[in-house]
Amino acid sequence: MKKEIVGLVAVRTESTRLPNKAFRLLAGKPLLEVLVDRLIAARELDAFIVCTTVSPSDDKVEDFCCKKHVKCYRGEVNNVLGRFLGAVGLEPSEYVVRITGDNPLSDLETMRECFDHMKKHQGDYSRQIGVPLGTACEVVRTEALRELGRRTLSPDLTEYMTWFFEMAPFIKNTLYEVKPEQRFPELRLTVDYEADLVFLQKIFDHFGRVPSLSEAVAYCRTLKAYPLVKDDPQGAAEIKSKIKFN
Repeated sequence: MKKEIVGLVAVRTESTRLPNKAFRLLAGKPLLEVLVDRLIAARELDAFIVCTTVSPSDDKVEDFCCKKHVKCYRGEVNNVLGRFLGAVGLEPSEYVVRITGDNPLSDLETMRECFDHMKKHQGDYSRQIGVPLGTACEVVRTEALRELGRRTLSPDLTEYMTWFFEMAPFIKNTLYEVKPEQRFPELRLTVDYEADLVFLQKIFDHFGRVPSLSEAVAYCRTLKAYPLVKDDPQGAAEIKSKIKFN
């Protein structure tokens, strides 16, 4: 039976900036496990699949999934979209949610609000606007994802899939503005560098658990220093110039 909404968790171990970051420890557990445990307990999704690559370095991702009894799909190393499309076959659904495996604070509550907003406005794609980097999820109609797969001419760039959704003329975007208490767009809560991991550990130490998005934002606003989003407009423009559709 086709499900309504399924999470697709993108993860691989070959990161140049912070190698093996999905298995770096946060509050005594690998980042990926912090997220997966949240997804197992979540009511916002009907199911989820961990999507990794066929690279031997990602054998440990599949081993992790087997031990956690969660579904895992393995596909092309340089084609995130291809991995997602392959994973959809394991859990047919009307909608999918793109989640990054090393973002343990991905916010499912505002994702569900975003999803409801998207359905109300009959959109193909949506994400939360205004949240800290590393907490947004991306919701897309499964048929729109397949259409993207058929029409993209640059699948090797789909690591930057957000820009594909924004730029594709055949995809209707219905972005969702979150509540003021959840807004902090200049704050980094993703993990790309050692300093990011140290900061997330500080948040977890403060709460002794995974905080809600509103709690994390309120706490970070009390701090004198916090990691800022690093914009690279030149790099973004260069990548976007290579994204093509037929």
